[in-house]
Amino acid sequence: MFSTENGDFSARGFYRRTSSVSGVERKKYLSHHPSPICFEKNYRDYMIASLPQLQVLDNLPISNRDKENAKLSFSKYFEYLPYKRPCKESIVSILRKRELNTSCSHVRKHKPSGLQTNSAYYHTRSLGAAKVGSSTWPSVHPLSTSGYVYGDEKKIFRPRQFEYHPSDSGLMAFGTLDGEVVVVNHESEKIFSYVPSLGAMNSILGLCWLKKYPSRLIAGSDNGSLRLYDIKHWQSAVTGRNFSANYFAFDDFDQLTSVHVNATDELFVVSGYSKNVALYDINTGKCLNVFSDMHHQHINVVKFSNYSPSIFATSSFDQDVKMWDLRQRPIQPCFTATSSRGNVMVCFSPDDLYLLVSAVDNEVKQLSAVDGRLLLDFQIASTGSSQNYTRSYYMNGRDYIISGSCDENVVRICCARTGRRLRDISLEGRRSGASMFVQSLRGDPFRDFNMSILAAYMRPNSKSEIIKVNLMTSSNYSSDAFDDEIFLPAFSMGG
Repeated sequence: MFSTENGDFSARGFYRRTSSVSGVERKKYLSHHPSPICFEKNYRDYMIASLPQLQVLDNLPISNRDKENAKLSFSKYFEYLPYKRPCKESIVSILRKRELNTSCSHVRKHKPSGLQTNSAYYHTRSLGAAKVGSSTWPSVHPLSTSGYVYGDEKKIFRPRQFEYHPSDSGLMAFGTLDGEVVVVNHESEKIFSYVPSLGAMNSILGLCWLKKYPSRLIAGSDNGSLRLYDIKHWQSAVTGRNFSANYFAFDDFDQLTSVHVNATDELFVVSGYSKNVALYDINTGKCLNVFSDMHHQHINVVKFSNYSPSIFATSSFDQDVKMWDLRQRPIQPCFTATSSRGNVMVCFSPDDLYLLVSAVDNEVKQLSAVDGRLLLDFQIASTGSSQNYTRSYYMNGRDYIISGSCDENVVRICCARTGRRLRDISLEGRRSGASMFVQSLRGDPFRDFNMSILAAYMRPNSKSEIIKVNLMTSSNYSSDAFDDEIFLPAFSMGG
C-alpha cells in the first residue's frame, strides 16, 4: 500500500472515494491479491524512484534521504528505458533526426554503452526504446491454432517445445505432448504444415531447424525417437487426407532431452537423462560416436555454437557447464565453469562471444565463451525452491536476456551488458487463484523487444499455450474477450 498527494494505491489494486460519518472524504482501497513484485529485491527503492510524489509506502513514511538513496539504487539495478536512455523521446523526433542525420543532444552528453551515434543500429534502437517507453502495458497475445481440422478430427494442440524459423520471420515450429510436429505462421495464425504422431513419437522435447536447408528440421521425443522432416513435403498434411509422412529416422537415443544442429548442417548432437552425448551425421544418418561420462550427472542441454561447426557446450545438474571441441576428440573439455546449483540450460550469444547459463532457482550468469570467465551475474532473486527450473535466452541480438522459471509466472528482461532490469512481464489467468508457470521462452530473432513464452497452468490436464509478447505496443485486451486458459499481463516492473 502506498500514498501520494492524490490518493492511496496498492501495487495491485485501485481506490475509490467514500464519505465518512464526519463528512470528510476518505479513500477506500479495493483489495486484490498482492503482486509478486512486492517481494522483489529493491522493490521499495524502485517504487520510491518511480513515483516522485510518493509520501508513504507500506505504511512507512518516505524521507528525502529515502528518495536520494532510491535514485542511486534505481540507477544501479534498473533501466528506466532500453539502451540506457535517460528520458523518453517521441518517435516523430527520432525519425526527423534520422532524416537529418543528427543525433539527440542528450545522447552526446550521456553516451550510452553499445549505442554509439555512428552505429548502423542507432536509429533502429532509438525507435525501439521510444516505443517501449510509450507502451503502458506490453501486448500479450496467445497464439491461436484452434479450429484446425485433421481428417474428421478437430485438433487441440498441447505444445511442449517450440522454435522460431531461422530465416522466415513468419514461421514457427512446435512439438506437442502428443508427439505431433506443427509449423505455424505465427503472424496469420494459420497452420502451414502438420505431421501427426504416427504412433511412434511421444512428447517432443527437442526441435532444431537446419540453417542451410531451412525447409528441414529435426525433432526428438522423450522415448528416444529422432526424425528429420522436410516441410516442403508436408502440405498434403494440412488437408488431413492421403498423408504420407516424408521423414528420415535416425537411431534412437534413450530418454532424450535436447537436440541441436551445427553451423554447417552436417552434424547434430543429442543429450538426455544420462551422462552421455551422441553425435550424428545428418547426411548418412549414422550415429558417429557416443561420448561417455561427459558429466557426473545427466546432461540437460547440449548446444552447438552458431558459427564454429566443431564447438559445442553442455550443461548438467552436476553444476558444471563445459565447452567441447570435436577437433580435439572431446575427452577433456576446453574449460569447465561451475554454478552453485544444478544447470538447467546453456546457450551461445548470437555472435558466439558469450555463454548464457541458467541454473536452478534463478541463478543466471553470462560467461566468456573463450575461457568460461564469469562476466556478469544477473542477481535474480531466488525463491528457495529446488524445483524452480530456470531458462534464459537472448533477445535483440545479444543486447538483452529474458529469463523465466517453472515455479513462477514472471519473465524478467535484463540488459546483457549491465545486468540491470528493464522490465518484468507477469502473467496470470482470469480464474481466481489460477497458478501458472513459464515452461520455455524465446526471443524473436527478427523483431526487437518481441518474444514468445510457452506457459501452462499448474492444475492437472490444463492446456499449455504459446504466448506472444510485444513490448513496443500496448495491450488493447478486454477481460471479457478471454477465457480461463488465456494469460493476461499483471504488474510490470520497469519501463
